[in-house]
Amino acid sequence: MEWNGLWSLVYGLLGGLFEFLPVSPYVHQQVLLKITGLDAPGYGLSLAVHLGALAAVVIASYAKISKLNRERKIVKQPRRNRKRQPDFASLMELRLLRIAAVPVTLSCLAAPWLKDNINRLWLLAVLTALNGLLVLLPQYMTRANKDARSLSPLDATLVGLGGALGALPGISNFGLLTSVSSMRGMDRQFGLEFAYLLMIPVLSMLCISDLFMIFFAGNPVSGVTFFSGILACIASFGAGYAGISFMRFLAKKESGEGFACYNWGLAMFAFVFYLIG
Repeated sequence: MEWNGLWSLVYGLLGGLFEFLPVSPYVHQQVLLKITGLDAPGYGLSLAVHLGALAAVVIASYAKISKLNRERKIVKQPRRNRKRQPDFASLMELRLLRIAAVPVTLSCLAAPWLKDNINRLWLLAVLTALNGLLVLLPQYMTRANKDARSLSPLDATLVGLGGALGALPGISNFGLLTSVSSMRGMDRQFGLEFAYLLMIPVLSMLCISDLFMIFFAGNPVSGVTFFSGILACIASFGAGYAGISFMRFLAKKESGEGFACYNWGLAMFAFVFYLIG
């Protein structure tokens, strides 16, 4: 079966939606390839999907980004020129974001190599099952309601290191960011928005990695046309924005068990398909 606009649309939908849910988008895409018999599309389509997801999270978090940027500009002004004092909580959050972004962003450099070498369905099934366990784990730990004023640099470092595991295929960047945030006592709503802000440098680095592979890897597009890339990008943007809105809606209702069960169901499906395939 050959790539066409429809499959590129589906590929983009899967990539965008599950990028912002605690489930790996890569596993869904690999299952799609196995079911349809399509060849791996290469890094051109991957770049399109990541660009769409990046645009979705930037737009969805624009208000928060603008607030943090305003506070950053105020604190840089001489004290006598300030019309008001900067918001301390926002400045602390910005500092924590910078600390957490280092490990999780650097891990994305290894993502293309890991995906090229860890793409067997049985192994992806094992990692997806592990992802479900990691998503569920915070539910059995003591909860707290910390925000930027009560979090430490160590908390931010551990969140970033946890998110770095998302470079492994089958493990969700977003899922690990939110799980470790919860384990460190972050308020659920604050942790969710903190994770979305961290996804901006993560997706930016993934785009850079895709570009690097396009220029230095052989056959980076595998016959996927420019039109297919545009469709995948648009689909990823729409699905990504919908996924963000969905998670915000569930933030005060969903405790994690549902996503853990989904991960285990997906792992079982992938493993069964591996056995019969």
